[in-house]
Amino acid sequence: MHTDPVRDEIVTPEQSLNIMNKYKVQNVISIDFLQLISYTIDLPISEVRNKNKVIRKMIQELPGQTNVPIAAAVTAYSRMLINQYKLKALQSGLDIYYSDTDSLVLNGPFPEEYCDPAKLGMLKLEHVFREGIFVSPKIYFLELEDGTSINKCKGYSGKFNKEQYLSLLKGQSLDLRITRWTINLEEGIVQVRKDLSYRLNPIFLKRNKVFNSQGVWIDTRPLVLNLL
Repeated sequence: MHTDPVRDEIVTPEQSLNIMNKYKVQNVISIDFLQLISYTIDLPISEVRNKNKVIRKMIQELPGQTNVPIAAAVTAYSRMLINQYKLKALQSGLDIYYSDTDSLVLNGPFPEEYCDPAKLGMLKLEHVFREGIFVSPKIYFLELEDGTSINKCKGYSGKFNKEQYLSLLKGQSLDLRITRWTINLEEGIVQVRKDLSYRLNPIFLKRNKVFNSQGVWIDTRPLVLNLL
């Protein structure tokens, strides 16, 4: 997005004054006898190329400021594209088991004219699996044809077994132990809290519950809205 690269450093007051004389400073926070300083490196490209390799590498790696409208627009456009692929899958007689912003899980091969891993905007085959458990967005289990498995659960870095995914699918919560950390730059404190209790509750916002003839919940399927 061609924003000015910003660098954050913890320096002494003397080093901070030296930075202020050379660069545009955005913020300074005192941390005991040190300072956290944020400044913009806005050297012209021609001047940057005349610097040594260390400076050039440093400038290339610095992140720019985030532009929320651009990020939102890219994500929205991605959803429009994946929805077009969903319609093509349904028109081809395929069932959709799961979908994310850039992926589809189907019960058969997608038409070849829409699949090419070497072309931008086309789909590519990631996995072929024999069993899948899709609890909610970004929480799923795949058992691949070679016997290996893929475990995904947003907000939890550990792995579940198949039985735990099945319990989530039935609406049962899981009691987990996690580690969380927080940072306070102004006070210069990093706090790590280990072995915290955490309850994972499945929320079905994009899937319908499927009941058998006795009224017992047995499965879920993607929520489909019929537009008039």
